Amino acid sequence: MATNKTSTTAQQTYVQALKKKKFKFGLTVGEAFVRGIRDIGYKSTGTAIDELVDNAYQAGAENVHVVFGFEGTKSDKKPSEIAIIDDGHGMIPDMIRAAVTWGGTHRENDRTGLGRYGYGLPSSCISTGRRYTVYSHQDGGDYFAVTIDLDDISDGKYTNEDGDVIVPEPAKAQLPRFVQDHLRKHFPGGQPKNGTIIVIERLDKVTWKTAGSLQEHLLRHFGVVYHALRSNLDIWVNDKRVEPIDPLFATPGYRWYDLDEDRAATLDPIPIDVRNPETREIVGRIMVRFSYLPPTFASKDKTRGADKGNANERFAVMKDYNGFIFARMGRVIDVVAKNEETTFVNYDRYHRIEVDFPAVLDEEFSVTTSKQQISPSDRIWEILKQAGVFKALEQMRRKSKEDRALLKDTAEQQPDRKRPSEEAMERSSHVATKPTADQEAKREQMGRKGFDQEAERRARASGKPVHEVKKDLELELKGRLYKVASESMPGAPFFRVDIFGGTKMLFLNTAHRFYKEVHSGPNSSPEVRAALEVLLFAIGDRMLETSDHLRDIYAHEVLEWSKKLEFALGQLAASVSHVEDEGLEKPDSALQAAE
Repeated sequence: MATNKTSTTAQQTYVQALKKKKFKFGLTVGEAFVRGIRDIGYKSTGTAIDELVDNAYQAGAENVHVVFGFEGTKSDKKPSEIAIIDDGHGMIPDMIRAAVTWGGTHRENDRTGLGRYGYGLPSSCISTGRRYTVYSHQDGGDYFAVTIDLDDISDGKYTNEDGDVIVPEPAKAQLPRFVQDHLRKHFPGGQPKNGTIIVIERLDKVTWKTAGSLQEHLLRHFGVVYHALRSNLDIWVNDKRVEPIDPLFATPGYRWYDLDEDRAATLDPIPIDVRNPETREIVGRIMVRFSYLPPTFASKDKTRGADKGNANERFAVMKDYNGFIFARMGRVIDVVAKNEETTFVNYDRYHRIEVDFPAVLDEEFSVTTSKQQISPSDRIWEILKQAGVFKALEQMRRKSKEDRALLKDTAEQQPDRKRPSEEAMERSSHVATKPTADQEAKREQMGRKGFDQEAERRARASGKPVHEVKKDLELELKGRLYKVASESMPGAPFFRVDIFGGTKMLFLNTAHRFYKEVHSGPNSSPEVRAALEVLLFAIGDRMLETSDHLRDIYAHEVLEWSKKLEFALGQLAASVSHVEDEGLEKPDSALQAAE
């Protein structure tokens, strides 16, 4: 990062070069150009101000303050001006004049920092308001300032005799009162020794109109965009310090990392060396990070997903950054949700991937002048594929399917309430043929044996005494003729039935595709799950009631059915696109009220 002295020397060299070229300090092509740039716009007020934060960071600032002013307003609900204050190396007066022009930077095409083109300052300011002033000073000296007023440009006040729109010369200036008040509060002696202050007025393109919503948006936005740079830079919005937010929620101590008991699970990062395609020399290194979020990560009530009214504070970040998160030198720029290999859908919010690349690879990522958009080249996508990035995404997607299925099933397994399928089977139990006395005795014998075996199994698993486990099991089965449970048994049938005491138990194998993709799959519903359980209960009833010989045959057949079903469901999944499979459920529409 440049020192104050070396930066001043570079500025002087740059300004002298402009003067030798007889540069008129014109706004490039006049009023029409300014209007055109203004209409290009930014994604939000946050992305516009990012440009000014980038400049401050590259100027060696340790602190950046974004402050709202309310001059001329009747309340503090809607700001009339925004100031961006930094304690970087500041600018000499002529450099201020050059800085408000497009391309006016002594760091043109610099690949060592966040800035590069010299378009950010004027573009971001006029994309936010119709008037802005750049104040700067060095070594505790006077502030000099240049003002750009779009209405004055339209009125011809900046036009010289040759018809050129000319930037005014810098002049000594007093800071606005709200800026002075903030400086006295936050800087020793009432101001930084060096620094630049940009005040944007006549705000007419602010994304969030009220001060409260704008402040909260900026706190969240800056928290994500600059999360990797926060050891070098403190950002404030009014009197609140921006807390860093890792969009992967993988960094302890960062905002919302430990909002509740849910935590992100990280995968090993992948460093990727990018080579010159001709010389094969390494020209830059990409770093890819991954994290997997459990399906309740964005939920308040952990028994269900982040549906309407149940989304916590993490959800907004997960929604806004759903895709490949691209960062340039640690500074988050864009999210790409679609390419030829895959498309991110709603459920992919829980699969986090960040791709960080150095500025030397800008051309490979098509970095725009406003640093808002990333378009990786086909070569970059292929490099990411070969490094295993897409395989990691598919692994997370498969795990997410399993976890969502378990969440659905767990949500319906409430100890104090019977499932619809259990109630339906109880109500239909009188339809079955009444058992003979011998059959009744045999059923009771099976029930006692099954109860004892299940109690012993649970005791071994938990380490509790068998008599305590039996009491718990009796309480669990009390008053139930039918009960649904789940177990993970890789390679086993997709279901089994047993009888414990007087309760017939249906066990669903959570390791089988039937459970993950059909019973509790992404497109299942409570009605579908209940219907499938009733079907399996009906089959299980007959298996329990028949002779030992037929029961052995049934057990063999169910195993064979399961193998066939596993294979067939795999073929079905391969023939249906991921987007069709995952995109049918649309939680977005149900979450509007939560955002």
